Amino acid sequence: MRTFVHATLATVAAISICSGPALAQQDEPPATPPATAVSREDDAQWRHDYAVARERLLAGDFGDAADRFDALSRDPRAAPPDRLLAAEMRDVARSWDTRGLALVKRNDLGETGLPARAVNERTTDEIAQLYAASILYGVGTGVWIDTHVQSPSTATVVLPMLLFAGASVGGVALLDVNHPLHYGVAQSSVSGLYLGLEEGVLLSLWNQTQSNASSQWQGSTVADVIWTFSTLGVVGGGVLGNTLGTTPGRASFVGSSGLWAGVLTGFAAEAFTGSGHGALLAADVGLNLGIVGGLLTAGPVSPSIARVRFLDLGGIGGGLLAGGLYLAAANNNGNPQAALGTTALGIAAGLGLAWVASGRIPADRPEERARGVDALMLEPTLAPVQGGATIGVHGVL
Repeated sequence: MRTFVHATLATVAAISICSGPALAQQDEPPATPPATAVSREDDAQWRHDYAVARERLLAGDFGDAADRFDALSRDPRAAPPDRLLAAEMRDVARSWDTRGLALVKRNDLGETGLPARAVNERTTDEIAQLYAASILYGVGTGVWIDTHVQSPSTATVVLPMLLFAGASVGGVALLDVNHPLHYGVAQSSVSGLYLGLEEGVLLSLWNQTQSNASSQWQGSTVADVIWTFSTLGVVGGGVLGNTLGTTPGRASFVGSSGLWAGVLTGFAAEAFTGSGHGALLAADVGLNLGIVGGLLTAGPVSPSIARVRFLDLGGIGGGLLAGGLYLAAANNNGNPQAALGTTALGIAAGLGLAWVASGRIPADRPEERARGVDALMLEPTLAPVQGGATIGVHGVL
């Protein structure tokens, strides 16, 4: 991700397009003889050609505009200030053409994250998902409190849910309203919330399937475990994303890696062992291994969030297709372990096919902030003023 620091390093000159009046305003005569006067016909033709080149620049045809400005800058019939102005415009057009830039209406960008990525701010999709997740977190917090209070009144059960849901949404708004969250941070919090929720649910289910009833947690303890892991996930995800830097695709990739690794290991363990207690433990181990693997590979892979969603779609579609076909073929003679094993194979195949099929989707790799003098890029600038233009230089660091 790059941070653009635009600073005018030097203002070269204020160039007057109308050379006659400008020279007349000088207090002292020039030290050198004035240039040969330009005929009205030549001056009118030069200005016409300049207007055409300017229109090509504004239309986004930077290559053609650069060629036209180059010809104008070398036209001996033009006044020196006019040739210098054309040369500066040529350099601007040529720079934009070389860098492959294009003029696009803001409305035509749609839901693309290009503007957000350029200024290192969260996308609209990210913040919308975070608001939705904050409502879920608030409702869950209300349920967690009710497990400890055990209120007999419906109102005292529902009202805390609404209160904490509103407080969670308000907290997100306060964090984002004046200083928008950085690119990918909102998605990091969302992924962290879901991973924490999955961790707490798996641990609670694993505990509840123990044969020794005395070792099973009470309802309030189960709520504590789920709420604690969810809170650690949403806060930890946001902190890591803000500290280490991330993208929406990378954050979502970590969440999907943990989810699908947990599902696959859990289904496979149940298919081979038939032990629900052991399968839940395997699923929890797979979840954590998936999180670690996602964290290690998210940077090198750096998928866009669109590609991650296609991967999730492939996993869901593959599992439903394989599991559904098995149940249809087995009719009433199906085996639960075989059904889970077949579904796991379908999920793995779906994820693999989606990964290959989505390979053409460009990776989301914001350029890292350049540091040092060698990274300084200079570009000419041209600002119109009354009677002429101001030429300068700006830097991108």
